[in-house]
Amino acid sequence: MEFEENLLQAVDIARQAPSSHNCQPWKLVHIEDRRMRAQLLPAHAWPEHEQLLLLGIDRQRTLRALPSLTLEMQLSCGMFLGLLSAAFDALGFHCNWHWLDMLDTQAPAAMPFLQSLEQRYGCRGLVLLALRPQHVPDATAFAGLQDSVRQRRTHRAPFAEGSCSDMVLAQLLERNWPEQLTGDQLHIRVERSPAFIARAAGLVRQFAALDFSSYRAWKETYRYLHFDPRKPAEDGFYLHSLMGPMSPLRTRIMQCVLAPEVMQVLRIVRVPHNMAAQLAALVEDSAQLLLCSLPSDDVASTVMVQAGARLMEVWLNAQRLGLALHPLSVMLQHDRARGELQRLAGGDRRIVFFARLGAIRQRHGECLRRPLAAIIETHGETV
Repeated sequence: MEFEENLLQAVDIARQAPSSHNCQPWKLVHIEDRRMRAQLLPAHAWPEHEQLLLLGIDRQRTLRALPSLTLEMQLSCGMFLGLLSAAFDALGFHCNWHWLDMLDTQAPAAMPFLQSLEQRYGCRGLVLLALRPQHVPDATAFAGLQDSVRQRRTHRAPFAEGSCSDMVLAQLLERNWPEQLTGDQLHIRVERSPAFIARAAGLVRQFAALDFSSYRAWKETYRYLHFDPRKPAEDGFYLHSLMGPMSPLRTRIMQCVLAPEVMQVLRIVRVPHNMAAQLAALVEDSAQLLLCSLPSDDVASTVMVQAGARLMEVWLNAQRLGLALHPLSVMLQHDRARGELQRLAGGDRRIVFFARLGAIRQRHGECLRRPLAAIIETHGETV
């Protein structure tokens, strides 16, 4: 099988990764140019069949309305990288990750070549992934991974009643992916205390309206809402997948109500606060919450991408256990809300992911995805 076919198979799995607003901010460049490979990784030996990929944040798909979204873009790309690496492993490849925020000190002469690639393909590089065939492909593992990612959904409805057992939580946090990929910095905590959950719900009730109150942030979010299911879309969400089935008339009304200009007016009658109260009620009804944190606010891109890969591993474990996650990103996108949540959690660690966790009651909603050709670029041999 040609590598290009393996690449398409792996990216078809990786593109199922979750991302903020489902913006899918990843760009992948297949570097076929041997001289460029040698310039980027001068200390690396290049066997005949080894391949090199550059993963970066697509500048055209980057969310910019809030400073905190930079970290969310890195986390999203880390989840993509985790699935990409797992897919290549099942296809028989050995993966080696070269983190680019270390490149300027380890191989400063490579920086001009990296910058030329970033400029040409409109991305900010995060990691170089070197691949070489090493073992027999595992068709069963690949099919299992494919099935898991295609069934995975962000679950915004109420969960089934009952909390997870200690055994289930241990399985949720199992590690199978290499530490070079997932790092060792991300601390994952599952909180089942009713008192903690009630106080967290109170914070959501207090701060979730910030999602709608910031005109710039809500305008960016609104771009990713689609109101007519008859019109094809490849990112964001159809309204019915967020709020459940509704008539065409109600859909049209919600399209008008949620418009950024209208939402600014509706702040006067506290419509955003009523919507925040609905989200808080979901949190209060949850049997457990998931909090992921890093040691400090000073987070290198490598650490954040590795955290995303580790989070993706946990998310896949959850899927296989019949569990689902509902991210509560608004609590992390605004400094005051995040600060209060971190105080509630009782530590100085930077919370980078916060979600409801529970058993799936029913599956619903389609998963919009960009075509493979929009994700993959090829940098061929120069003449």
